[in-house]
Amino acid sequence: MTKILIIGATGNIGSLTAAALAARYPEKSLRLTSSRASGCAQLREQYPAAEIMCADWYDLTSLTAAMQGVEKVFVVTPDFVTDELVATNNMIGAAKAAPGLLQMLRMITMPPGLTAADLEPEVLATRCGANLSVVAKPLLDASGLPVTYINVASWIMFNLPWFLAEEVRATRRLAMPAKSNTPRLWLSEADIAEAAAKILADDAALHLGKEYMITGSRRYAFQDVADMLSEVLGENVSYADDDAAFRRTMGENFNTIMTYFKHETRDYAHLMPTDTFRQLVGRAPVELSDYLQTNKAMFI
Repeated sequence: MTKILIIGATGNIGSLTAAALAARYPEKSLRLTSSRASGCAQLREQYPAAEIMCADWYDLTSLTAAMQGVEKVFVVTPDFVTDELVATNNMIGAAKAAPGLLQMLRMITMPPGLTAADLEPEVLATRCGANLSVVAKPLLDASGLPVTYINVASWIMFNLPWFLAEEVRATRRLAMPAKSNTPRLWLSEADIAEAAAKILADDAALHLGKEYMITGSRRYAFQDVADMLSEVLGENVSYADDDAAFRRTMGENFNTIMTYFKHETRDYAHLMPTDTFRQLVGRAPVELSDYLQTNKAMFI
């Protein structure tokens, strides 16, 4: 029986991928990790049939133990807090000590061809999105490991309730600073997890050495999102160039993410939608309007 390891299975994408594997591919054996004792307890409750271990990006011994006896591993590192140089080198060391490993699936988020040399030092220092990927990918490419990449070159839709829901509920305004506004491709977190689960469940040989860039189907700026919310809620939602609500939401990370937007609004501007998600899972990705309708309660 194939055993699949998810490092950080309580994280946003890691948890959804674990759920997708358990629901769609129950014949697969899961090993799930968290760096926190409370996270491990949560996973044991959610997945009684899975093997649960504590492992930390910065503890090579724990990563090496987690890798033993698995055929596949899914790696997603969190924004803002990850020292990718340390975390990825530890992951490579642990993987090389796991002789049965057939595939490492790494989630990245970056425009094709982007390198660390293309980014200003202050942007690289944000440890967000592509600024993690441009560090991790060259290390993995040079490692000789059996790596597959799933490249989420879109805004993940869960950013909407996280960034915007509180202000929409309170004032019926979609309030975001104009410097962060650009027509973006959008992809739902559940779609990312479904694509990752499909790759992990397949024969590893089908995907080794490949990079799958998955995107939403259309670009939408914040005014477009406000118009969609107006239709979903049956009330006018206006877009406002106002950073106060976003500043409250992001707290100490506000300046960091505004620096990240400097890169994101520039370097993704000419990225074209792909049909890769449909090719992987056999259907179109969820549209942003449908996502908002499904999650309407968050904005009421």
